[in-house]
Amino acid sequence: MIGIVSYGAYVPMWRMDREEIARAAGTLSARGERAVASWDEDSLSMAVEAGLDCLTGIDPKEIDALYFATVSSPLKEKQASSIIASALDLKENVNTSDVTDSTRAATSAVQAAFNAIKAGSARKVLVVAADSRPVMMGSEFEQIGGDGAAALLIGEGDTTADIENFSTVSDAIPGPWRLETDTFPKMFAAKLDRNHGLLKDVPEAIGGLLKECGLEVKDISRFALYAPDPRGYFNLARDLGIEAMTQVENPLFETVGITGTPHCLLLLVAALEKAETDQRIVCASYGEGSDAILIRTTERVEQAKGKRKGTGFISSKRMLPSYGRFYDFKKAMEAGDARPDGSSVVKYWRDEKWGIRLYGMRCNNCGTLQYPISRCCMICGEKDNHEDVKLARRGKVFAYTHDYLLGPGSIPSDGINPCTRVIVDLEDGCRMWMEMSDNEIAEVKIDMPVELTFRLFRKTGGFPYYGWRARPAR
Repeated sequence: MIGIVSYGAYVPMWRMDREEIARAAGTLSARGERAVASWDEDSLSMAVEAGLDCLTGIDPKEIDALYFATVSSPLKEKQASSIIASALDLKENVNTSDVTDSTRAATSAVQAAFNAIKAGSARKVLVVAADSRPVMMGSEFEQIGGDGAAALLIGEGDTTADIENFSTVSDAIPGPWRLETDTFPKMFAAKLDRNHGLLKDVPEAIGGLLKECGLEVKDISRFALYAPDPRGYFNLARDLGIEAMTQVENPLFETVGITGTPHCLLLLVAALEKAETDQRIVCASYGEGSDAILIRTTERVEQAKGKRKGTGFISSKRMLPSYGRFYDFKKAMEAGDARPDGSSVVKYWRDEKWGIRLYGMRCNNCGTLQYPISRCCMICGEKDNHEDVKLARRGKVFAYTHDYLLGPGSIPSDGINPCTRVIVDLEDGCRMWMEMSDNEIAEVKIDMPVELTFRLFRKTGGFPYYGWRARPAR
């Protein structure tokens, strides 16, 4: 059967205490904390992280298509999925598509992947969903929202969970919306959207799914549901007739927040991480209607446990010290760096293999593995005699420096937050120089374990430049 071959997730390292947000905005606290994308992260870079987690131990060249689901793509007219495919080192003839404009996009992408495999046009399809939505200071969403990503590899045979059926409800309710010229999402009336949208569409989609499959609510082990706020989960459970709240997957509100498009897939990943063989799980999204997916776990669900970081990213965290730092993270990369920095879009495109796909070169004369790729070996000077090698993503700090003249991303430093630059010895023996992210000054040491992470380098002339940085191993 066609189903989920592998799964993965990503939650940024940084968290913000909702008490701090409430204190700054002069509102009541929703309690707990929310996940916050770092100043150099966005939905595209987080999708790469979730995809890397999902493809742990899997040859990326096996993937025939990649679908990226989001409502916060950093690009309006350019495929984000093609950049993600490059960063994941997928084959050049991979089919890429952006699925967007609705928080229902993730389940729509899963259904499209299923249909592509069923039709024979693909064998394995990677679905990645991520959101880092803009927030208005003092708004309810500032507390409720959270940043994160999830990924599912859909294929046939050797599945962790088989996809048994789908159900879809389309509903043009005037819920949350945003024009191309708008920075923040808008809403006419939350009560209207909840009572006549969420609480109508999701139960209808799930009810239709269970009826078609001859099942009842009690036959389902876990429900991985999307709701725009914590209250919605309890209302959905009530309207679905779920008596035991243990059937509803923890919405992760107190630790992550509502992540938007990827949220139902993130909860599905959490459910799969603790599922047993032959259990049924319903995953349902919401946004201008609802998609409900019925899956049934196989014996391989036990074998998959512990092989990926998944929701383990949630416990790997660091608290932001103040609301000001939180707001800086959300605003840092919007304007970009207006100063000339020598960035060349032609060079960026030309050097894609080492800059985005993360390949180094091994000299065929002296055997040195080095980065970046160039015509001449930096050790023996041999010219045009090397092979390209895919590099490891983990290593240790060989040397480091803190630059107080330039801050992160080549932005002038405030004298407090410098740019940390490190020389890293990767596990494969390659030594490379790079900037560091997600770190505090005091923690950086010689031999400190680090891993490479795909990040937004800068925006020059409005164009986003992506590449690899080091971060403390999570």
